[in-house]
Amino acid sequence: MSYVHAVGEVERNPDVTPSSLNHKNIIDMTQREATVTADLATWLCDQKYADLPGPVRDKALDVVSDAIGCMAACSTLPEVQAVVELVTQEGAREHCTVIGHRLKTSPVNAAMANGGMAHGDEVDPVHMTSVGGHVAAGPVPTALAVGEWLDASGEDVLRAVVLGYEVGGRLMTIFYRERDYIQRRFYHTAIAANLSSAVTAGALMGLQPEAMQVAMCLATYQAAGPDNMTKDPAHMGKTFQVAAANRNGVTAALLARQGCHATLDILDGSHGLFDAYLGKPDGGAELLHELGRYYAITDVMHKRYPVGSPNQAYLQGLFGLLQKHPVSADEISMIEIQMPKRGVHRVPKTRHASIAANVVSAAAVVDGKLDFYRLHDPAWKITPAVARMQDKIKFIAREDWTGMEHGRHAIVTITTISGQKLEEEVWYRPMSRAELELKFEGLVAPRFGPERARDLRALMQTLDSAPSIRPLMEKLRA
Repeated sequence: MSYVHAVGEVERNPDVTPSSLNHKNIIDMTQREATVTADLATWLCDQKYADLPGPVRDKALDVVSDAIGCMAACSTLPEVQAVVELVTQEGAREHCTVIGHRLKTSPVNAAMANGGMAHGDEVDPVHMTSVGGHVAAGPVPTALAVGEWLDASGEDVLRAVVLGYEVGGRLMTIFYRERDYIQRRFYHTAIAANLSSAVTAGALMGLQPEAMQVAMCLATYQAAGPDNMTKDPAHMGKTFQVAAANRNGVTAALLARQGCHATLDILDGSHGLFDAYLGKPDGGAELLHELGRYYAITDVMHKRYPVGSPNQAYLQGLFGLLQKHPVSADEISMIEIQMPKRGVHRVPKTRHASIAANVVSAAAVVDGKLDFYRLHDPAWKITPAVARMQDKIKFIAREDWTGMEHGRHAIVTITTISGQKLEEEVWYRPMSRAELELKFEGLVAPRFGPERARDLRALMQTLDSAPSIRPLMEKLRA
């Protein structure tokens, strides 16, 4: 079939305009019949870092920096520590850094351990068009591990991240829109990360198009992703699935590099990826839509608060109201938070304190802030003041907010004991570069100290011109 009229619109970053693009990057599907898998692989292998638009390269730096901050902060969480201990016990050639630890290990093991850190909890970025899905947690850990192993340049690592994110971001948007979140549950982040990791590793290894098709197929063969994590009071299900996805992606690329064969059409037709997960054999056509004009990485959604993505918009409104109208917790009689129905479903009371909306919202009001290290302090408990505030907060599931964009939408109403009503309707505001730098400092300095945090920030700022990724990785060791 022809994929000329791929369905689905994508949001564009206003900085990425037609005049900023190198038109040899743009895939032309108007003249021929083709398969999605083959054309995507060909486009991926043809891309050069120098041909990427400036805003795309800038955003790649932001994504890698934000992900590294998240990995540093999550490097000693219990779920991550379990993976690191397993890697330590298994042993391997000491090629690659395990972030936040003295251990060095193989590319596959490092990708798994660092992949677990990349989604060790809820502080890492998600994708804006789907308002969820931890896309960066696939390409970044893989790029760092494989890049260190191959002694790749910073430019090569950033190119690989852009290409891996391109596949992961497009998959995430399709999955979020097309699946029935209640009836057909699979963990889209893990499925997408298997492929984005394989593409990232393949890009660094210099795979040719047919080998890239094999890598994507072998990665898909390893994808699992049942999504029963709403019953998980910790974070092991999410952390391990992303850790395994990075392990799987690097393994798939290594096998393709060795010349292994697999079917070359995993993104096409019957029994392919989209048939298996969505029951839509031709669902992959959208992967080629505006390829080379729109870049998925420009729609990353960096998290302002270290909590699950459904909480981000209403927290912006809640903190905004409390800043404009400084009322104490004792002066509040009720808080109503309107958000999409699917968002309420994703943050139930059964989840970890960094996800469960009842805890997140109450702690935000009582403490006036949300701190990653406090939320993950084993000694932290729900205080009587937070417990009382939970009883005052009501979440209203808006069934009419059905578009994906409403995941960035909330209405917060605070009623005081004196009867005053304070209300704010918000759409999530993207983080600025200055905010990202403050976030990086807040995540890295408590783990590595202020001086090393500054050194890491300096290395990140010049990553695109670095001849090797290895000095950065050495700085990330414990």
